[in-house]
Amino acid sequence: MRAQGPFVAILILLTAGALAAGQDLPAPDAAKPPEPLFVRLSVYPTASLSRYDYNNDIDLYEIRIYVEIRRGSQEGPAVADAVITSFGEKLDFFEDHFERKIPFDKGRLPAEVEVDIAAKGRAAVKERFPLPAWLAFTVPRPAIVDPVEDLALAWQFSRFRAPVDVHAYDFRTGKEFFQRDHEEETSTVIPASRLPRSTIIRIYVIQSWLYKRYLSGPDYARGSEVNVIPWSQVFVRAK
Repeated sequence: MRAQGPFVAILILLTAGALAAGQDLPAPDAAKPPEPLFVRLSVYPTASLSRYDYNNDIDLYEIRIYVEIRRGSQEGPAVADAVITSFGEKLDFFEDHFERKIPFDKGRLPAEVEVDIAAKGRAAVKERFPLPAWLAFTVPRPAIVDPVEDLALAWQFSRFRAPVDVHAYDFRTGKEFFQRDHEEETSTVIPASRLPRSTIIRIYVIQSWLYKRYLSGPDYARGSEVNVIPWSQVFVRAK
């Protein structure tokens, strides 16, 4: 038994040394947080008194949503396999972004938008933001017009009024014949001398500046943003 004493003591010393050395080993890396996403939401409240011709898609109100998602930063790769929904509709992926046109009843237009973003390896992100206004033409209505008379244009905002850009062009040739930028009034007139004959005329009005809000927090990369741009269009047929 006495002969075993030195060996037991050595064993105890070696074990203690191993335990002490183990205390200096680095702890396993904690789970790293997911890489932030660059998100750009572009929302167009759209009021079409008609589309493509003066007599189709009358009073079509839509919210057009476009979502760009990239990993890490604005220069990162597009996240093509994300699942994005808004108003219960799933957005479709096109090349490098998601989009959807969601129609609404004219008498029940939403005052806010909610977007859900689900990407692999991270918790879903939900954003809700107000629509500052809808913009819609009041005149002209879709109709056959006589180009020997001036064509009056007028529009209104559901809430906050803002300057607009007004454009009119021959829908068949694509040639623009009327333009007003940063128009602060809510009406203008296209002189008869500028109106083309025997064609379809497309007129649209779009807010000159957009509503912008930056997104912040650990889920978002720098520069992530929400943009809202109201606009309206109408088609008329010139005799």
